[in-house]
Amino acid sequence: MSDSLQDFGPVDRFLVGAVGSPGKRTFYLFVEAAGSAAWFKCEKGQAAALGEQGLELLSNLGWELDEDTVEAMVSLFDDLPPPPGPESVGLQVRSIAMRIESRDRMTVMLEGIEDDSHAVFTITAEQLRAAGLLALKAVHAGRPRCPNCLLPEDPGGHHCPSGNGHRPPG
Repeated sequence: MSDSLQDFGPVDRFLVGAVGSPGKRTFYLFVEAAGSAAWFKCEKGQAAALGEQGLELLSNLGWELDEDTVEAMVSLFDDLPPPPGPESVGLQVRSIAMRIESRDRMTVMLEGIEDDSHAVFTITAEQLRAAGLLALKAVHAGRPRCPNCLLPEDPGGHHCPSGNGHRPPG
């Protein structure tokens, strides 16, 4: 098999979020560079980890960020655009790695589930912070949790196991 690498270089936009209604959402990493856009399907846990670990990394580095730029990125790109079609989805993410190149440049490397599929792009610290904030917002915007059992409430009706000791199959 030949190695499939998508190299986007420096990106203009980097977003992490979800499309769809709570309980039926699909999580994506979105990049836009030089007028082209790509969506990379990921798991909710991967989006949460990228958000949490990205924000923790920036905090540990102690870099001063331009918070006005971060705020503008978050407010302008609050909603993740859905992919226009399946052909627009670059790959399904297996793993995410990041390498710090310099104070103003980080390389993000995505490994796909399919053998030898990879994507690489470069982001700024401000883009990482904005994407991290958006990722956590998307993760926490899911279905509300039942105060009794702490399971996500099903929009079609919640069968709380705390109420009668069992939960119906499915």
